Amino acid sequence: MAHPPCLGFQVDWPVFIKQGFSGNGKIWKQGDHFNWLELDIPLDKVSTLYDYGKIYHNPEIEVQSKVGDRLSEMAGQQLATLVTLMNAEVKARTSNNTEFEKKKCKKSTIDVKQRGLIRRFLNNSDWITDDFYKIRDTILS
Repeated sequence: MAHPPCLGFQVDWPVFIKQGFSGNGKIWKQGDHFNWLELDIPLDKVSTLYDYGKIYHNPEIEVQSKVGDRLSEMAGQQLATLVTLMNAEVKARTSNNTEFEKKKCKKSTIDVKQRGLIRRFLNNSDWITDDFYKIRDTILS
């Protein structure tokens, strides 16, 4: 599935080299993961690279190189298990049921919708990021 051009550059999605170039003390080759956040490259420069077609989003390369949230690699029961285990962590960190209901990750039986709900939950709950990676990696291994 290709990245729809109408979405443009997405800050929280991995990007890859589409046309090789040299920058930041390195020669970047086509297909390389461009880990701009870790390299502390300013957003405006990355956005310009995207606009000029030097970098792009590519879900297929994302799966091959195992970068990003990797939710596209999961379906059905795997997504349900991920949500259940993350919500167990939320339950352990909340003091009552009302707080839990407010903070938990919502559930859906539709895979595409569930991935969106998980991403929204992660964007709003950065405190669970480390737990998410551990749970995700266990499910995918």
